[in-house]
Amino acid sequence: MHDPIHVLGLGNLGKYIAHSLIRQGSKPVTLLFHRPSLAPQWQSAGCEIRCVTDGVVDKRSGFRVEVANGQGPHAPIKYLIVATKAYMTTSALQLVKHRLDANSSILFLQNGLGPMDEASAEIFPDPASRPAYWAGICSAGVYSTAPFTIVHAGRGPLMVGRITGKERPPASPQNGMIHLLSQIGVLETTVLTSSEISESQLQKLVVNAVINPLTAVFRCQNGELLHSPTKLALMKLLVNETGPIVRALLQTPSDSFSDQSLVDLVLAVAQKTGANTSSMLQDVQADRRTEIDYINGYLVAQGTRLGLPATCNTAMVRLVKARQAVQDEDVAEIFPIGELL
Repeated sequence: MHDPIHVLGLGNLGKYIAHSLIRQGSKPVTLLFHRPSLAPQWQSAGCEIRCVTDGVVDKRSGFRVEVANGQGPHAPIKYLIVATKAYMTTSALQLVKHRLDANSSILFLQNGLGPMDEASAEIFPDPASRPAYWAGICSAGVYSTAPFTIVHAGRGPLMVGRITGKERPPASPQNGMIHLLSQIGVLETTVLTSSEISESQLQKLVVNAVINPLTAVFRCQNGELLHSPTKLALMKLLVNETGPIVRALLQTPSDSFSDQSLVDLVLAVAQKTGANTSSMLQDVQADRRTEIDYINGYLVAQGTRLGLPATCNTAMVRLVKARQAVQDEDVAEIFPIGELL
């Protein structure tokens, strides 16, 4: 494949995907800098991405670099991977929208739901000229130790699938970017149907809506949620409220979305990732904006639209946002958690 793959959003996941592409020998790979501060950091890092796995450092260079500033003539982008934070998606896409059209494909790799809807409404309102949308879910454990150094802490598959709507026919299966990703062993990529990726997104949403806010509020690792009766009760309370909302969003009914199935899923993920620090807790600790509005906030919006209760999810949005203002206090003394039980 000769068309470059452009990567927009160089957080943990963006660096991991870009490093994996170059490691596979996939060239060219273009890093799109949408923040001016990234250019000097890139130079300081020796113009390479370092990935540490089991203590072994793998350095990769050879990337193309472009500053995405929305100005000047640039070649069209055929393949774009968007790995920004969910709330930065539309502002980042604004910088490259003039390089995208109906012949382009965008793979969205983010937590939560909503960015694709926002992109359609604000960036690509005309379905006839809108790029093909693909959604991706990556379960690998990755965190940063420096601006362009990541630690691959846990293996996990990458699931991708085409997002289709009534206004567009399904895309051709011959997509160079998706084919290439499926060839990279470390990514363990699986290509799903549209309905399958939709179900996977909703399952991931439920997991994130329980584990992420609770670990952020209680300042604990994922596994610690399993060792407290109060935390376990809150987990099940959130699942019981979230279940009816996500079931209403399903294209077809599925036994995988019963309340008990969702509880089992959340508990299994918390157990498997017990030593992990959730991305939301990492954001709280670093005093960064979280993606709560695209996780529990999305569920609140959908619950309101569907006429379903979302009291607990509303509380999680409020608690996570308030938690950042009281970094060192005992959460039990600040938040009326008991009122939810």
